[in-house]
Amino acid sequence: MPRVSPFHSINEEKKPAAIRVYHDNSACAPGRDIPQFERRVGTNGYRLCDDCKKLNDQGR
Repeated sequence: MPRVSPFHSINEEKKPAAIRVYHDNSACAPGRDIPQFERRVGTNGYRLCDDCKKLNDQGR
């Protein structure tokens, strides 16, 4: 599965805390849409993106 080091967007902090997410799968479309200059390493305490979780559970 295309796991990558966890990362999040700098724009997550502008969202309500309950919907802030991080990504850890390179096949995740929303994660791929985050430009490199807006990415930060780590989870920052956010929950895993639903798309990443689904891909991880499917082994993709």
